[in-house]
Amino acid sequence: MGDKYKILSQILPYFPDNINTYLEPFVGGGSVFLNVQAKRFILNDIDTNLIKLHNYLCTCSQSPEIFFEQITARIMDLGLSHSFIKDIIPENLKIQYPKTYYAKFNKEGYNKLREEYNQNNNLQDLYILLIYGFNRMLRFNSKGNFNLPVGNVDFNKNVIDALKMYFTNVRLKTIHFKNHDYKKFINSLTYKENDFIYLDPPYLITFSEYNKLWSLDKENELLDLLDKLNKNKVKWAISNLVADYNKNTHNKIFDNWMQKYNVHEINSYYISFNNNKVRPTREVLVTNY
Repeated sequence: MGDKYKILSQILPYFPDNINTYLEPFVGGGSVFLNVQAKRFILNDIDTNLIKLHNYLCTCSQSPEIFFEQITARIMDLGLSHSFIKDIIPENLKIQYPKTYYAKFNKEGYNKLREEYNQNNNLQDLYILLIYGFNRMLRFNSKGNFNLPVGNVDFNKNVIDALKMYFTNVRLKTIHFKNHDYKKFINSLTYKENDFIYLDPPYLITFSEYNKLWSLDKENELLDLLDKLNKNKVKWAISNLVADYNKNTHNKIFDNWMQKYNVHEINSYYISFNNNKVRPTREVLVTNY
């Protein structure tokens, strides 16, 4: 959720050409850093399980053939769909549930996997849950158990290609992952010339699962911190959603604040949870250089 892959072609041209250390306080799934050239990368997220998955996949990148062999065996053992090898969905299920047949087919195996993961906390199992889960999110209840329902998704060729790209890129990069609150992460660093920070924080005016930890106070705290970094001549760029016209919401705080910097309009496409229609929005990339 919140992946920036579809708008990389719009935001990357605004990034500096020469980056020494690339920093991301809200790294998420990592699609941005994977497509950036820099001498080294320091990447952070407050979600402990997300960072565990990144570290797990970085380790697997050293022997991708073993990873694919093991994960394929696990998927087949659970009876989950795997169209990257073979389409095993019965035709009658496709006819009966033309829009949700993956979810119908995978539900039993997925629920079994979720139950087993909540007992063993195996990272390979967590990754499979992420791939087959609703909207490919990480969600846990108050007891720490993964509780996301099955999604209408499949372990398909696109997932395989994305994994191969991830493995290739992380092998070529010098990467350090951190697991802190964004403010602690930013304040713990010593900045040198040509260091660059890209921020994609939770959006104040959206209500996704990963935005629940964000608040008006956090928004103001972040903007004040960026002003301080600017005074110290640290280069940064930040993505944010300024308006969601369908929901009649407007982030006036960010809108007013960004006027003193360089504002670049981004054509983004947010899909409504309720009806899968594109929502008219205003997303921006703001830079201090």
